[in-house]
Amino acid sequence: MKSDLSTTRSLSLGLLGVLFFTTQASFAATTNLYGNYVGTSVTYANVRESSGTDGLPLFGAPGISGNTLTFDPTFTANAAGAGGLDITDGQLNMGIVAAPGNVIPSVNFAELGDFHLLGPMSANTFVEVSATFFIRILKVDGVSINPVVLTDKMTFAPSANGHFDHATFSGLGNFWSGSFNFDVNNALTLAGIHFINGATELSIGLDNTLAAVSEAGTVAFIAKKISDAVTITVPQVPEPSIFALTLCGAGFLFTRRPRR
Repeated sequence: MKSDLSTTRSLSLGLLGVLFFTTQASFAATTNLYGNYVGTSVTYANVRESSGTDGLPLFGAPGISGNTLTFDPTFTANAAGAGGLDITDGQLNMGIVAAPGNVIPSVNFAELGDFHLLGPMSANTFVEVSATFFIRILKVDGVSINPVVLTDKMTFAPSANGHFDHATFSGLGNFWSGSFNFDVNNALTLAGIHFINGATELSIGLDNTLAAVSEAGTVAFIAKKISDAVTITVPQVPEPSIFALTLCGAGFLFTRRPRR
C-alpha cells in the first residue's frame, strides 16, 4: 500500500496507526488457514494468518521440528523514487495445547530480516518493524480458567524499538533481529493463579508490521524473508510423573549407605 507524499517520522507513525485501525475489518477477507501442527510435547492448533494490506500469504504455511514452528515469510516494505510510504501488516494466530502429561512453561519468539537505506542521509528516510502479542492463558493443569489476558511487544536489535533511520544506518545489507520470551509460569503467578504443574492451553495472536518511508532521491527497504525467519518455540519439560521418579531416585541415592 503506497502513497506518494513528503513525510516525517511523526506523520508516518500517525499513518501507521490509521492503517492499523482502518484495516481491522478487512482481516477476515484475506485469512489463510494452515491447520494443526503436532510437536514433541505441544500442538500448534488452528494456525492461521491474515492481512489488511496484502492478498497473498505473508508468513506462509509453517513447518515443525520438535516443539519449534518455523515460517519462511515473504514480508517486505519498500519506498523509493519521489518519496513515499509503504506499509505491510500481517497477523498470525494460533492455539498452543500441551500433550497429556506436559505443560507450557514459556513461549519463545524470534524473527530475522534485513534492510537497505540509500541516497542522501536523513533521519526522515527510515524503516521500522513492530510485533505486538495478544496472549490468553486458557487452561491450567488441564482445567479451564477465567482467561489471563496479556499484551506485550517484541524487542529488536540493533535498535530496541525497531526504528532504523538513514542518519544512523546506511547502505545495503543491514541486518535486524527481534526476540520475545513469554514466561507463562510467571504470568500465572502474577495473576494469582495457583498451579501444580503449569498451563496446558493458551492462544496467541501476533500483529507484525513493516514500514518504509523515503524522501525524494532515497530508498528505504525492509524485509523478513530469510529461511526460518520467524520461529516459535515451546521448551519441552519432563512429564510430571518423570519429575516424581527423578526426585525419588535422587532421594534414594542420597539416603543409601554402603554396606559393611
